[in-house]
Amino acid sequence: MAPLPSSDQEQSALVHIWAHLSSDLQIRVIGLLAQLALNAVVTRPASQCEREEACYADPAAHPQNPS
Repeated sequence: MAPLPSSDQEQSALVHIWAHLSSDLQIRVIGLLAQLALNAVVTRPASQCEREEACYADPAAHPQNPS
């Protein structure tokens, strides 16, 4: 997903807002963004390549009982 283009004016406004947030709020925002990123990774569907690799896996290559 490509980031949305933003103007220099929008970016300077965001920098201005961020600079005026307390460090506690900045930490909360960063934590929320990290949680959002984690949720996006965890809930994404497996790619086609990963599903195909599972189909080609040889179950005899890794015996469960090595004795």
